[in-house]
Amino acid sequence: MLSVAICTYNRSVLLSRALDSVVKQTLGEEFEILVVDNGSTDNTRDVVGDHQSKDSRIRYVAEPKPGIAHARNRALNEARGEYLAFIDDDAWAETNWLMNLTAPLRTVRPLPECVVGPVSLVWEGERPVWFPERFETLLCRYDMGDTAHFLGAGGYLLTTNSLFHRQTLLKLGGVRTDLGHRRKALIGGEDNDIFNRLIANHYHVYYQANALVFHPVPKERQTRRFLFRRLFWDGASQPLFEARNEKNEPASGVWTHLYRDARTSGRFALGALYGFIKGDRFGAQESLYRLTQRAGRIRTHLAMRNNAVNGSLAPRPSKIN
Repeated sequence: MLSVAICTYNRSVLLSRALDSVVKQTLGEEFEILVVDNGSTDNTRDVVGDHQSKDSRIRYVAEPKPGIAHARNRALNEARGEYLAFIDDDAWAETNWLMNLTAPLRTVRPLPECVVGPVSLVWEGERPVWFPERFETLLCRYDMGDTAHFLGAGGYLLTTNSLFHRQTLLKLGGVRTDLGHRRKALIGGEDNDIFNRLIANHYHVYYQANALVFHPVPKERQTRRFLFRRLFWDGASQPLFEARNEKNEPASGVWTHLYRDARTSGRFALGALYGFIKGDRFGAQESLYRLTQRAGRIRTHLAMRNNAVNGSLAPRPSKIN
């Protein structure tokens, strides 16, 4: 049996679209749809109940601990299927998504423990010409090419469109709860961490190019303010991800990273100032992007320094039952 999980928080209208797209899948075998409500205060429960009245495959589970990582770990525990697919609550899938996403389990050898598919952005209105294409990954764009293939070291995945052998991910400790979005804190890196643990333990990750999911980019995410906020939290996630939870880093080591990031930030600040003075708008903007990410790194290193002084650094990966 296959399970499909949608983890959600206060997105009842968008959730309804995601559910509709999963319900209409052409997959010929039985599967369940698990909605994990991560503490929603809107009418999410009613929306799920309405869909349940029309489709008995849908189950509702409440996970009160805030954070997408806690919700995904709850899905891992609650799912009944041997394989578990994830799709975001604000995304929607093509009708052949599940059929294509599970096809490698029947046709590819060695058998992959994880299958991922592309995520295409759907912009509300016209795509802003100023938005740098390389930052579209921060909006959940994922494209590893037009042909299916195994991914190796140096790659990455997005759980926005993913399928896992459930016991394998449980064996690896589930999703790290010190990473992943937690309400207004847009900490990331949990997907990269999962990918790296899979590869490090010699599991196989397969990219299925025709298993397509769509992800919206609403107007409020098409602003420079939003981009700078995402860049800040992207930077804030990096030290947690880089630590890899091998050992608690001594306080002196954190200070070394703080010094390096502060020195680099100064260089980027001077680059932005120079660009403005010279009328090089592009150069100034590039420096500001990099400066914002470094500011996020400094924020996390300061938090890690405080934790080190108090006897503990970042939490280790969660072990889930």
